[in-house]
Amino acid sequence: MSHRILVAEDEADIRDLLRLALEGAGREVRAVDDGQAALDLARAEPPHVLVTDLRMPRMDGLDLIRAFRGEPALRQVPVILFTAYVTSDPRVNEAAQIDGVEVVTKGPIADLREAVARLLQAPASGAA
Repeated sequence: MSHRILVAEDEADIRDLLRLALEGAGREVRAVDDGQAALDLARAEPPHVLVTDLRMPRMDGLDLIRAFRGEPALRQVPVILFTAYVTSDPRVNEAAQIDGVEVVTKGPIADLREAVARLLQAPASGAA
């Protein structure tokens, strides 16, 4: 079974890079360009892991994480906040305090692939 990864990233080049890198690791990837689109897609087809940027139009990453935690079908989905703003945006610390959220600094894609693999192996790793 392929694990479904949902990527929410507004920068097309980064979104495509993430999709290719995760598909190359054998994952099924759906990629959208904002938080609201991610939430809509997740409601229809819950992912096994959500990878989200922090700063996006319509709904930012922190609001997306909060929305996931507020929905019974999405509450247990592990989340990776993939951001370049680890030290400069207080919302990163707020997100990191939410259960099931891991912060990964934008940088080597290998770091993201490792975090996804680790979350998929953890107990109660989200949607079935």
